[in-house]
Amino acid sequence: MKTHSDRDSIVWQGPDISPQGIYDERAFHKAVLDPPTFEPGSWRGAGNCIKDEKSGLFWLVTRPRTRESRGYCFESYSSKSGDNFSLRQTMTREELSQLVGDEVLSIEGQQLLRDPLSDRYYLYLAVDIGLKWQTALLSSDDPLGPWRFEGLVLRRDRDYDSFEARDATVGIVGGRYLAIYKASDGNRVNAALAVSSDGKTWDKRGLLKLGGQYQPEYHFLCGNIVPSEQGPLFIGFESADVLNKAATSKRFVSYLVDEKAADLLPVFLKTWKPLSPFERTDFPIHSYGDLVHDPDRNRLLFFVEAIDPKHSAEVGLNLEVDRVLLYTVDLS
Repeated sequence: MKTHSDRDSIVWQGPDISPQGIYDERAFHKAVLDPPTFEPGSWRGAGNCIKDEKSGLFWLVTRPRTRESRGYCFESYSSKSGDNFSLRQTMTREELSQLVGDEVLSIEGQQLLRDPLSDRYYLYLAVDIGLKWQTALLSSDDPLGPWRFEGLVLRRDRDYDSFEARDATVGIVGGRYLAIYKASDGNRVNAALAVSSDGKTWDKRGLLKLGGQYQPEYHFLCGNIVPSEQGPLFIGFESADVLNKAATSKRFVSYLVDEKAADLLPVFLKTWKPLSPFERTDFPIHSYGDLVHDPDRNRLLFFVEAIDPKHSAEVGLNLEVDRVLLYTVDLS
């Protein structure tokens, strides 16, 4: 996963390591963030982490929820080491609603990155407006704000995403933004592709093929899009199971993204084997994961939203308990 330009390095500064190496060499490190409570339906996750050159800090964004209150805010945490995070900012649904100019009923998947042209921080948020999900963009000169609303950048304006256009995995490769996002027409849920030159105005390329074939009825990806010698490479989790209205994952995957053909070409597909006591053995991951390079310790940090086996009543929307775990890959 080599960088090819300064613009690439804004998003990925990692070494040339294979997805197979990430999976084989990973080690469980610690539980980073607990859920708001340990009652069923309480989750924390659905975010990502960056290493910020400007501040020298790791910044982690998450979404908490409880059974009584869906994604009720977004949170920003910082860390000097990448191991221990402190809460630095929250923005409630009500505060976000004022910024957006419409009532936000819930907040879900988040992506924080730094735009290489403006040097501003971009925060993509999945927002439920009117019981239908779209993707909002906030920007700021500082990871702690103040935030400016840039608009709903992935809207429900195609047949295939008329119900949901959200939970995007966003990367910058070759100076261009790519987003793999969750697209739903109310019946199917599939991964769709969009591209952009500035991160604000997006050109939708449609539903992705999967090795030249149509995706299953439910198929969702969450992780990273990074440069490789063969083109954009997705690394992360593949969700194909919905249990009691909750999307779950048990597969760690990597695909080459063929933008012209709108196709995902399989590179590595592996059942995720939990290495911690904080993950169910059958469905360990609640969809979300993120990979970050830690150059100071010569390692990779892999954050996952894990479904807890002890506190969860069962896998499901208001049944499971999720927390953020940290895996590491030693590169020395």
